[in-house]
Amino acid sequence: MTNSSGIGQTRSASLGVKSLWILCLTLVLFVGACGNDNSIDISTTATTQAELRETGANSLESTPTSTSATPTQIATTESSSEITDEPSIPHTKTNDEALPETTPSTGAITSADKDLQGYASGLDIEAIHQVSRDWMVSAGAPGLVVAIAQGDEEPWTFSWGVSDLDTAEPLSTDDYVRIGSVTKPVTTVTVLSLVEDGLLDLDVPITKYLGDNWYNTYEHGAAITLRHLMGHTAGFVDYAFDPGFFVLGSARLDVPIQPHEIVRFATNYGPVADFESEFHYSTAGHVVAGMVIEAATGNPADVEIRSRILDPLGLENTYLPPNELPPTPVVNSYNGGLLYTAFSSLTRVPDEAHHDYLGNQYIATNSYPQEFLQTAGWTGGGMEATIGDVSKMFRGLFAGELINDELLTEMTTPSVELDYGLGVDIQYIADQVAYSHGGTTPAFSTRVIYIPEWDLTLAASANVLPANPNIQELLKQLIPITTQGWDLEQ
Repeated sequence: MTNSSGIGQTRSASLGVKSLWILCLTLVLFVGACGNDNSIDISTTATTQAELRETGANSLESTPTSTSATPTQIATTESSSEITDEPSIPHTKTNDEALPETTPSTGAITSADKDLQGYASGLDIEAIHQVSRDWMVSAGAPGLVVAIAQGDEEPWTFSWGVSDLDTAEPLSTDDYVRIGSVTKPVTTVTVLSLVEDGLLDLDVPITKYLGDNWYNTYEHGAAITLRHLMGHTAGFVDYAFDPGFFVLGSARLDVPIQPHEIVRFATNYGPVADFESEFHYSTAGHVVAGMVIEAATGNPADVEIRSRILDPLGLENTYLPPNELPPTPVVNSYNGGLLYTAFSSLTRVPDEAHHDYLGNQYIATNSYPQEFLQTAGWTGGGMEATIGDVSKMFRGLFAGELINDELLTEMTTPSVELDYGLGVDIQYIADQVAYSHGGTTPAFSTRVIYIPEWDLTLAASANVLPANPNIQELLKQLIPITTQGWDLEQ
């Protein structure tokens, strides 16, 4: 039973509505319908013990309709669902005519060049265009952005589809998307930077920084460390995917939720996994880490993230709400499947929010108040960025410019979960180690991967949730196109 005392009163709802919501949520958890995919097996030579994580943990994040400041946003939960070579494609049309005309763009390359088979870079642009377009039709995605880069060169960025189904405005690589739990490794590196400066310690109880009352009555609260939080071994509930939290959110969509409220919810809930010895993904851990950053520095978490991560990497198009917001809101995004049912059951859906696209029923998240949706993840999943910045940011976390090698090893060494370190997934692709993370929010599906041996980064984000096949299936097809075009497997 969820204990949400102290967070606020929920709007009265009928038992039938709550039961329907819990049933829907249980089904979502079972089938991984909101796919925040955090593990990826790219080829038959790849070996990974990870299964797909982050299945809709960001299911209460959404897109802002204005630039007014509202606190944090929900991160991605990670659940399991193995990648297969034959993705399931339910309830979608396959006729290419159904997808709006798309225009890929690549950095300085103009849309007039889109019919060329390839460029001097060696990338097969036509192949990238084809697999991306096919994925969009299968997944029912109105829009898609992709970034591909080697080394510290400017990424090749692509966009297809629309940013809004009502206006048919083309999606641009300059548009902002919500990247969900891709925020987690950014928060992790910020913490490790503070460790390097002697302001934090991975293995000292959090009580040193937040006091004895931060964990309420949580059974293991006095022993929890930053390592537990960022390695998902604190035993916290995944609040972002809990029925009680969703019912709570549906009653206060126009009211921001503060980090301490999220922590209170998770700690009052009690342990849901064995402390220290069992991996259980929870966004709450990185929210607490954000609070520790603020306690140790006296600065807002977004200020520390900017000074330690974003500015050193030259990222001018990445923001952590609510204190920072991009100059334009993120593009409209669309919830389908069980999330469509849940939103319909728990909220009053505006007529204009309903959409029928490629045979799927969607609800536009921009039709809702954003205050709660935008504040339910914060340092666990609240960042907004352009896709090019996502690519540059993720590579920068592992390129050795932000933290020393010893701390980078701490981050990328698996603990109790053999394919997860501190805030990052670790896999092998074509016998090469790869670091990755996924992020899902209402209603974005995002995935980014970095392969250090090839110094190769790929990032993708679609404005739909769930996406079936998941967005990692797209990267699975794009990686060999890229490695072959750039002769990286030599």
